[in-house]
Amino acid sequence: MAIVKMNKLSVIGMNQEKKSLLKDLMDLGVVEISGSADKLQDENWQKLVVKDGDEATAAEYDKLVSRAESALDILSRYGGVKKPLFNIRKTISQEDSVKLEAEGDRFREEAEELISLNDQLNEAFAQVNTDNNLIATLKPWSSYQLPLEEKKTSRLNLVLGVCPPTADIQKASEELEAEGLPCQLTELNRDKEQCYLSLWYFTDDQEKVMETVKGWGFTQAQLGDLTGTVTENIERLEAEVKELEAAKETVTARIGEKASWLDDLQFYRDMNVVKRDESRVRSKLLKTESSFTFDGWVPEAASTAVGQLLDKYTCWYEFAEPGEDDDIPTRLSNNSFFEPAEFITKMYSLPSAREVDPTPIFTFFYILFFGIMFGDVGYGLILTIASLLVIRKMKSEKTPALQLFKILFYSGISSTIWGVLFGSFFGNLIGAVTGTFGSHQVNFNPVWLDPAQKAMFFLAFSCGLGVVHLFVGMGIKAYEEIKAGQKLQAVNDVFIWYLIVLGIVLWIFGGKISPSASVAGKWMTLIGFAGAIILPIFIEKGVGKALGLWNIYSGVTGNLSDILSYSRLLGLGLASTSIATVINFLATMGGKSVAGIIMFILIELLGHTMNFAINALGAFVHSCRLQFVEFFGKFYEGGGREFEPFKKDTKFVNIVEEGK
Repeated sequence: MAIVKMNKLSVIGMNQEKKSLLKDLMDLGVVEISGSADKLQDENWQKLVVKDGDEATAAEYDKLVSRAESALDILSRYGGVKKPLFNIRKTISQEDSVKLEAEGDRFREEAEELISLNDQLNEAFAQVNTDNNLIATLKPWSSYQLPLEEKKTSRLNLVLGVCPPTADIQKASEELEAEGLPCQLTELNRDKEQCYLSLWYFTDDQEKVMETVKGWGFTQAQLGDLTGTVTENIERLEAEVKELEAAKETVTARIGEKASWLDDLQFYRDMNVVKRDESRVRSKLLKTESSFTFDGWVPEAASTAVGQLLDKYTCWYEFAEPGEDDDIPTRLSNNSFFEPAEFITKMYSLPSAREVDPTPIFTFFYILFFGIMFGDVGYGLILTIASLLVIRKMKSEKTPALQLFKILFYSGISSTIWGVLFGSFFGNLIGAVTGTFGSHQVNFNPVWLDPAQKAMFFLAFSCGLGVVHLFVGMGIKAYEEIKAGQKLQAVNDVFIWYLIVLGIVLWIFGGKISPSASVAGKWMTLIGFAGAIILPIFIEKGVGKALGLWNIYSGVTGNLSDILSYSRLLGLGLASTSIATVINFLATMGGKSVAGIIMFILIELLGHTMNFAINALGAFVHSCRLQFVEFFGKFYEGGGREFEPFKKDTKFVNIVEEGK
């Protein structure tokens, strides 16, 4: 069964056994513990129980997890420890886990030391940036020789300032002189941004002088409380930057020496995740002074194992069938071939626990459509081999990434098969190479057809596949309606449209088979239309009884639009092989010369790499679209909530009991 049947679990236990019972349930990893908000809203329950919880402890462990992750990130950035493309958990025994857990304090000290080193590094980076910014600020003033702290005498004020580069400093000086203001305005430097000036004037004239120079856009420079000359400050700052850079290298080297702590910190992180989750789950429990209780969900197949575990404790428990209003979690269970496509189902939405799992139904169509759109022997083999290498590296741990590469592996095989049928090996690479560099041209001929030569036939074939795909989706809808006792609704929603669509096809194209086929198609269509008008009278209520004609209009246009969507099989199939052929043509334009061979290699590598990437992405996306929009649109609602068992949700280590 694709969707696992769930049993509802209720447990009442003793407080003194709570910690041990929860630990065993976490090790078993098959029970989802539900929240208790609904019970706390019931007045009878409010009189008996209070919410359990250990939020403070959970928050403390959450902080430790965050510190451990920060330390791991530091090792990744500065310790020469590269993050793998796909994370693979290391397996350790329960006995080794207990030993490592006893060293938690040491692991914590390692994390804190790395964080401290990183803080030193960040401080050095910040100070280097500050110093470099100040150096850049001071350099335009390098020609100013007086100490910066000397800003006035008993009678004079000394001011550094800037004005726009368009300002005429000579005219500004003349204006000051014309106003009878004895002062000295000197241009020290100029760049595209501004003009750098020094201004000396008598203190008694300050108000008039500043009013005049402001008219030229003069503003005082903000150089802070620096002392000494500009040159001395620049030299001091540059020396400080060198010292800081050396300190950064020293700290980075010290972090690099800690690379051996990686395994410790990974275990430490996961250990605290487990403890945090143990603390968090208690907030879902209700308790009295001596007992606790919780509800949850258990896969029916695991109920026996859960019962055997609970029998070890002084507790009452009960398994029950889900009620009509229960929010049942969804857990998919498919065989090894269909299971990778669960990744695609979840991209859209999980089915509800009361719905049909579409995964084993659309998997075949997904692989088929991907192969048609990406149909090339060379590209298919690359995708197959690359996916297989990644799958072997990732071992057998079930992750979305592993599911993705498994479905790409099957899609690569499909692409290779369709490439043989279409006669495409990197487009026409074999013919291009033998025709350009060989004595005679050898072609890789199609076993079935060349889509470019028989485009109209291939379009009809694509739309025919679409009809089959849509009919399967409509059939699932009919199955669900019949199961719900809505047989007449199934006839109206599905079987009438089987009759209409097939009838229209036979009416238009049946004459090529026999005249009677065309006549049969005509009558099938007319009977279908009549049924679509009459059936709503018996099914619908009120105004809905008169919607037959509208249903015909919307049904015909909707189904026609859906069927035409499958023309993308032709479009992307042609794009993949046609672009590859163009690449081969461009690559062989250099002929047999040495330069031509180099040109051939470069264009082939670059061109086919880009074509592979673009069309692989296109085949993936559009194969998904045909499932999500056309196929799912016929029957699928989704909106399921994923089953989330209480288990050790570790990232780096997989703790197993001895003998397992």
